[in-house]
Amino acid sequence: MNTTYFPILKALTAEFTALENTKPGNAENIIPLFELPKVPDRKKYRESSTPITEFIDDTSEEIGRLWAGKNAMFDAYHWSPAATNEQGEHIIPYAYQALELMGVKAVPVVGYDRWSILEYQMALQSIARTHKGKFCIRLDHTAFEDSAEPDFFKANLDEIISLLELDPANCHVILDFEDVTPLGATDLIDKFESLFNLISSYRFMSFSIAGCSLPKTINEAVKKQNSCGVVLRKEMLLWRSARQRFPQFPIYFGDYGVRGPHSNEGIRSPNTNGKIRHTIDKEYFVARGHSLSKPPKGEQMWELAQKIIDSGRYLGANFSWGDSEIHRCSTKKFKGNAGQWIAIDTNHHLAYVVAEVAEFERVTASRAVTVEG
Repeated sequence: MNTTYFPILKALTAEFTALENTKPGNAENIIPLFELPKVPDRKKYRESSTPITEFIDDTSEEIGRLWAGKNAMFDAYHWSPAATNEQGEHIIPYAYQALELMGVKAVPVVGYDRWSILEYQMALQSIARTHKGKFCIRLDHTAFEDSAEPDFFKANLDEIISLLELDPANCHVILDFEDVTPLGATDLIDKFESLFNLISSYRFMSFSIAGCSLPKTINEAVKKQNSCGVVLRKEMLLWRSARQRFPQFPIYFGDYGVRGPHSNEGIRSPNTNGKIRHTIDKEYFVARGHSLSKPPKGEQMWELAQKIIDSGRYLGANFSWGDSEIHRCSTKKFKGNAGQWIAIDTNHHLAYVVAEVAEFERVTASRAVTVEG
């Protein structure tokens, strides 16, 4: 069964906390892609003469602490494709070496969108010369656009495979839809099939679908302050459709956790609303408060946590660390800041998705046996 889950997570404190508190039984079903954010605006890095190097070292150390001995993909999607550290070394091979030193089974990600940049090609070639493990090719909006010209798209993909001397049988492919909020379910399926039909003959090891249905701001998800609403997780519906349409292929589920690909990376806003994004079957159940700068400020989280518990969607404090924190908050044991709630929401999300994927695969397998019988 395709029970492995491939989330794309920001390599930031909140996501690290979520993973640190993930139950071992769930963690073994997760292969994360850690997205290296830009260097945070912290005193340590502001005062450093080598902030990029130090940040990558610190981030790799955290990933190693949590994920040593296990596969972890890594990418620097939001950096310049030619970005280097203070010593002039490209950040991709530097991060690769740093992760390997920490004992992580680092899986380099090849970004289709950046492949035309010579410095980026050379950086990945330097890794490919000695890397013995798996590779990943990330196909994003650029690939989806290029798929309208199949010959052009395939020429680019063939060049990636050739210049890096990749064995497709040892390569995972992510079809990354990024922000799917503007797209309908039918549009997503059509886009998926158009691209997947072009790559299905390459005999890649495995595939995953990634996307995020959460809008950039909470007021786009739940219009009214101090109320609750649901957001359809279209990426989950797309994956289920893909599994049913192409059952012979190992197509896995992936997403962006509880914050989208272009959300603020640890940037504090005075207008941040209190909110809990609680993952449920095919949806997010969102409890929205109001600006944390207005009374009762952080104490509003006590009521929001109680709304989650009273919603009929709460699975109990024992389901995950995140759920136990929701229960603690409802009893006024703590309020939590924005980063802590990203960690809590992400932890519940990871646990829920692992269970959701396993259940879908179990039911699908059961139906297949019934049909064959």
